[in-house]
Amino acid sequence: MKKTAVVTGAAKPDSIGHEVAVRLQKEGMQVVVLDLFEEGFKTLPDCRCILTDVSDSRAVEKAFSTLERVDVLVNCVGGSWEISKDDLRAGPRLGFLGLTNCSLEEWHTIRGANLDSVFYCCRAAAPLLKKQGGAVVNVASVAARKGIPPGAEGSSGPYAVAKAGVMGLTRQLALELGSFGVRVNCVAPGVIASGRLKKVQAITPKGAGPEGPLKQIPMGRVGTVAETAALIVALCGDDTSYLTGVTIDVNGASYAA
Repeated sequence: MKKTAVVTGAAKPDSIGHEVAVRLQKEGMQVVVLDLFEEGFKTLPDCRCILTDVSDSRAVEKAFSTLERVDVLVNCVGGSWEISKDDLRAGPRLGFLGLTNCSLEEWHTIRGANLDSVFYCCRAAAPLLKKQGGAVVNVASVAARKGIPPGAEGSSGPYAVAKAGVMGLTRQLALELGSFGVRVNCVAPGVIASGRLKKVQAITPKGAGPEGPLKQIPMGRVGTVAETAALIVALCGDDTSYLTGVTIDVNGASYAA
């Protein structure tokens, strides 16, 4: 039977999620996309796209109730902006949003998109994954390792905290699902040249990125969407069948610097 992969946040063509969906299709999987960015669905004509707010537990349960099989789940939804129905096309906000100056609404929105969504999707997918085993890959961020320096644009303190939660969720879920043959891993990208980065760079001083100065990246460049997606897809396959409960950094050694 053809394997089914669910990818959240894959509708924007210049995103990591989109590239993951395309690559999983090339691996022979039926790909189901859960996203709010409906106009992007036409860029994935061979995927089954379901308009879903993954920060809403009921919407997630409804989407997964239509699936008979799940072999792979990739949670790519996230960010500090363009993450809710209200700001989906808003672009990055100006000014640093920290834990001490964010509103409670901003805290709940950012946490909802980045952490709650992963919990809801993993919980909904678990009964289907347990039937035959499979793989979950969650996307965190180098921000969870280092935090976000005040003054950085395009990211936020609540984002860093939520992504740290994703790492913890990954470890715990790997323990709970391991006996069912389900692997759960996490990828923590650094600054990646997606459409989001282009929007951030348009409002920030030259050489600045969402996690601080780009010159702090030892490799001397930002990463690519393709590099990040390749790692995620590898974690979904049989060649990594004994790897679970870990977070893999893909950030040009910026965390080590």
